[in-house]
Amino acid sequence: MEQHHPLIMAYHEYIEATIDYRVAVLGQVDAGKSALVNKLADADSHISTQTDATRTITEHPYGNRGKILDFPGVGTTEYSPKQYRKLISKTAIKHVLYVFSSKIRDADEATIRYLSKKGIHITFVYNKSDTLVDVSGRRSQETLMNDKDTELHVTFKKQLDQPLRYHFTSIKDEKGVAELKEQLDRIFEKKDALFDERVQNAQYLESFLTRKMNGLATRLLSPGFKDIILSRSYRSIEEMTESHYHVAEQDCAAIGREMPRAVTYINRAKNTDKDMKKPRDYINHLATVFSAIFKMRKLNVVTFIVSSLGEIGIKNIYPVMKGTFEYVGDMNDFAREVIKYHR
Repeated sequence: MEQHHPLIMAYHEYIEATIDYRVAVLGQVDAGKSALVNKLADADSHISTQTDATRTITEHPYGNRGKILDFPGVGTTEYSPKQYRKLISKTAIKHVLYVFSSKIRDADEATIRYLSKKGIHITFVYNKSDTLVDVSGRRSQETLMNDKDTELHVTFKKQLDQPLRYHFTSIKDEKGVAELKEQLDRIFEKKDALFDERVQNAQYLESFLTRKMNGLATRLLSPGFKDIILSRSYRSIEEMTESHYHVAEQDCAAIGREMPRAVTYINRAKNTDKDMKKPRDYINHLATVFSAIFKMRKLNVVTFIVSSLGEIGIKNIYPVMKGTFEYVGDMNDFAREVIKYHR
């Protein structure tokens, strides 16, 4: 698919919005979360050495579409467990890296149990693993790591139905960082696979085009459109519609179809439906055409005509509006063909 076509870019943005491309990083205060996030995201932002440094959620791009959210530390004076749960709920995250650098605390237990209750997947990370040292020299670092895994398993085995092991990392010597990035890559690869599937899905395409149609319908029933109708400014109608759908003349050659022209539909409307006599007949027929094309309530167009144009002279305005509505419907089909061609 041609990535840089503005219509394709808009379609991609729509599909991206249907997939949660975020991974949140939560964890203990002073666990080196922000430094770890910067290392994972290849960011170069300032790292504060003060306690409770991260007081807001900071977003970092990851790969093509991913985002890593750096949360405040768990158990700070600024966020009670209840306030922290509200923060998690508000962001509606679905995957968390939970970072430790010491023993499991009460605030950690409460937060992790809440994440489990909400069905949020947790990847456990033990950062600053270079500080895992037995000062007596009798126990190896590997043994200390096994002890940490045991503590994790015993604490949460009743709450979490998943492997309970840490990813041990250290920013100081970069131990485990590459492996953790591989874990993140697998998470985002699954999301990318879902993205590719939805891009090709006819249901998502129609949903995107319906949204575009609804957006254009709002512009067509705005007070400013009254002047365009009355001035018979057909090219203005076309420019607005082409801009809204991000299509241009060069798309015609690609899909083998001429660009629809508003004047064609308006002239055709002038030669049809001549048997109507009353202004109300014209209004009702326009409402029927509008609702059929835009899949919106008839009341919208009836209200627009009566409030903006009135019933006087509606017979003369009728072909402009009917032709415009039909033209926009065909432009929607044109946009569909452009998207299908490029995918």
